[in-house]
Amino acid sequence: MKRRVRLLLATATGAAILLGGAGLSATAAQASQQALRAGDDFTGDASANAYVPLQSDVEATVTLRLKDPDSVRSSITGSIEPPGKSSRAVSFDFTPSTSPGTPSATPSPSADRTITGKWTISKDDPAGDWKLTVNVTRNGGSQATAFVVRVTGKQGISGANVTPDPVKLVKGEDVKVTVEASVKDASTVSAKLVSDTTNEYYDLGDLSKDYDGYYRGTTYFSDDTAPGAWTVEIYASRDGQALKGVASFSVEAPTGGASKKAKARVTINAPAKVKKGKTFKVYGKAYRGTKAYKNKTLEVYFKAKGAKSYKFLGFAKANSSGKYSKTYKAKKDGYFRVKSPGTGSTRSALSPQEFVDVR
Repeated sequence: MKRRVRLLLATATGAAILLGGAGLSATAAQASQQALRAGDDFTGDASANAYVPLQSDVEATVTLRLKDPDSVRSSITGSIEPPGKSSRAVSFDFTPSTSPGTPSATPSPSADRTITGKWTISKDDPAGDWKLTVNVTRNGGSQATAFVVRVTGKQGISGANVTPDPVKLVKGEDVKVTVEASVKDASTVSAKLVSDTTNEYYDLGDLSKDYDGYYRGTTYFSDDTAPGAWTVEIYASRDGQALKGVASFSVEAPTGGASKKAKARVTINAPAKVKKGKTFKVYGKAYRGTKAYKNKTLEVYFKAKGAKSYKFLGFAKANSSGKYSKTYKAKKDGYFRVKSPGTGSTRSALSPQEFVDVR
């Protein structure tokens, strides 16, 4: 059953910026910069993480650099007004100094301090420029400073699905787990499966975009995987924004308990972009437990972009340090992954997918 994904995060390089950032129009940016120069309470740019959620309410944040915090004599208050709606309170994490000390004849201002304000955005709120007002009280009186906060629209991660759900573990076997995500206009999409009760996780790496427009990836759960509640985390990059969404699934313990085998793990690295015809390396390291998997013979697989399945490319031999490397000629866009086959005493392991863009 397809789940609507809960969107957690929308940050960006140049997106959701206050005052002169890429998220503002030229007019709004100029007006905000003028407001900043007119006030004495803040310095430099301020930034925000603010977006309209897909479903449940989310907490938005704004960060500012407060000048001379030791001279502030009460809590900092604020409000923010969405376009066409009433303003709502913004709470700041600032506590005024309780021991101002004896003023000197020529007091020196204290160093700037970063403060964070928080407020709630619902799925019915509008995107666009929200008006933020921040009130600061100092020895010389009270002053209100106005900012413009760009709240971005609903994001592109609209669904995530883990199959099977629940994941029913089988003693002595690995269970195939598939992740499917629906993301609009993304340049890259990756996924991680994380236990809600332990530090265990499975990193799928880059999900492949299939012919039907969905992003998919697979991994295998060993029989000693932690049972209980798990979360699939979907990460996407779109127009400079880094998006994150999550959905829940569960894992059931195997009947008869887990087998007594050592765990294995394989990392993988490859260049993100390669010129067609050039050679490049796929490399990484194999582990058995927490130590290097010495001299292990690994299997390398490749799936062309848009293809349905992986093809076996050949073997790569780990050295005495567990490191492996294999050289290939760039022919077409696609995904690489490396497998450590299981043995009677060691579990199998599958690396994350690594996408190589051939230009």
